[in-house]
Amino acid sequence: MSTLTVTAKGQVTLRRDVLRHLGVHPGEKITVDKLPDGTPDSGSDIDMP
Repeated sequence: MSTLTVTAKGQVTLRRDVLRHLGVHPGEKITVDKLPDGTPDSGSDIDMP
């Protein structure tokens, strides 16, 4: 499990190993949805630019 810290600007930084695991590269966007119970779900829905 990885812990994220939210900055004053509302930004988070993912660790490099997490980015590699997700297959995310610089400039790509990750979609995160809020489930009906309020929990976030990133699933495997990664938007490619």
